[in-house]
Amino acid sequence: MARKTIFVTAAAAALMALAMAPASASAATNLLVNGSFDDIGAGASPEGWGGLTYYVDGTHPGHVALPGWTVESGSVDLTDTHTTWGPAADGEYSLDINGWDAGTISQGFNTIVGGHYTVSFAYSRNAAGAPDPATADVTAGGNVFHISTANDSSLYGYGGHMLWQTGTFDFVGSGHDVIRLAATIPGNGGVFFDKVSVSGGAVPEPAAWALMISGFGMAGTVLRRRRAQVAAAA
Repeated sequence: MARKTIFVTAAAAALMALAMAPASASAATNLLVNGSFDDIGAGASPEGWGGLTYYVDGTHPGHVALPGWTVESGSVDLTDTHTTWGPAADGEYSLDINGWDAGTISQGFNTIVGGHYTVSFAYSRNAAGAPDPATADVTAGGNVFHISTANDSSLYGYGGHMLWQTGTFDFVGSGHDVIRLAATIPGNGGVFFDKVSVSGGAVPEPAAWALMISGFGMAGTVLRRRRAQVAAAA
């Protein structure tokens, strides 16, 4: 009975060591820069229509680059939470992936090979847009989240009624990954994004693996001794 207790305790200790192992990346840490789009860039100021537009090269006359992000195609808009295109899901600003035309933005970040990550973001149809659906894709780690979202037809023509939803999906890290937000309809007034984050990557530290292996090794030794004693008694 005592030997059996030792075996169970050793195995349990090994599993507990794995469960309590410190993570090499905190699940609560957002790996992205400016995921809520509240950094509008040094020298940026709202235009006559009330928001800011960012273009592919970030050097369009009178415009600055979007901090943390690369505009790969078209253009994107940032709008203030207190305007027709509010409220924001987080902070002061949110992003329309269809600026003056369909836009695409991306951001690279380091990951742990084999680590598990979660992408999370808020999305809504442009509050001033038509009630018909707007579409966009969010991609990371080879996975794609397809968005199709519409306005409440009873509120069409009225601003300030963003209908925020939350999208999430997982992927496995490759060492360096890229998140991409892309409009999939032409024209302006598309899907709005806010509160974009990538978190996770928890992998047990080497010391935790050593403790776990040691625990299972101890358990195996006890089990072998027990079998040997049972065989001798027989």
